[in-house]
Amino acid sequence: MSLSVAVLGLGLMGGSVALAAKSKGVARSVAGWDPSAKACATALARGLVDRIEVDPEDAVAGADIVVLACPVIQVPEIAIQVGPSCGPGTVVTDLGSTKASIMRGIGPVLAGGATFVGGHPIAGSEKSGCAHSEGGLFEGKLTVVCPGLASEDSIRRIEQFWQSLGSRTIRMDSEEHDRALAATSHLPHLLAFLLAGLPAEKDKAFAGGGFRDTTRIAASDPDLWAGILLDNRSAMMPLIDLIIMKLEQARGVLSDNSKDAAQKLSSILALGHRFRTGLDEARDSRQ
Repeated sequence: MSLSVAVLGLGLMGGSVALAAKSKGVARSVAGWDPSAKACATALARGLVDRIEVDPEDAVAGADIVVLACPVIQVPEIAIQVGPSCGPGTVVTDLGSTKASIMRGIGPVLAGGATFVGGHPIAGSEKSGCAHSEGGLFEGKLTVVCPGLASEDSIRRIEQFWQSLGSRTIRMDSEEHDRALAATSHLPHLLAFLLAGLPAEKDKAFAGGGFRDTTRIAASDPDLWAGILLDNRSAMMPLIDLIIMKLEQARGVLSDNSKDAAQKLSSILALGHRFRTGLDEARDSRQ
């Protein structure tokens, strides 16, 4: 592939897309835009992009692929804004961790004739900013493609783009995607943030490996995650009710002084143990 790519949003994810596209020879040129002058300067200094544009409309002019790497609540607005500046052969995609609201907010064809195909690479880091961008961030990772009503040709172009960056791809309905990510990403982030806020400052010295491992993702950008959690609230609420029920179940066992309390608690913990060890087994089988 030898594409002209525009990346709108030069944080960790957008910067990593730009770097991967350049380092793997997928893009012959990468144009970048970000509202932050610092992010633009860093991306240009690191060679993540070939040029920076002041206006997003100028960044997308002549692009084969446009990647919207901005916060989820901004994706529809920016897609509609740049649509008239894209050519009829341009395919626009995004990196948003939620998909249903984005797919509702953007039609399959933008003004000017460009096509929109939703996307979400299941990759990332608790770090933020394009200074932490990685060219191999998507290697071996899964990218969800939400076709909506886009043409088969446009869908295949986005799938091929992600595959050329090293990713595996799967097609999903946007509502199905949001339900799955609520359980596997969004609720875990919420719980990590809440758990990391429990210890008193004087207890920081006792935060060992277990605490650090469990709360690693709480080092993520709170503003970014507030937007994601609110955008996916309809899928989140039943899971929050479920985790409250499970906590109450565990609380009941912990307050039980009977001889079989340990066995009851072990049975509760075993469910999570089986799922978590199964993840490692599945990963090992792919390698």
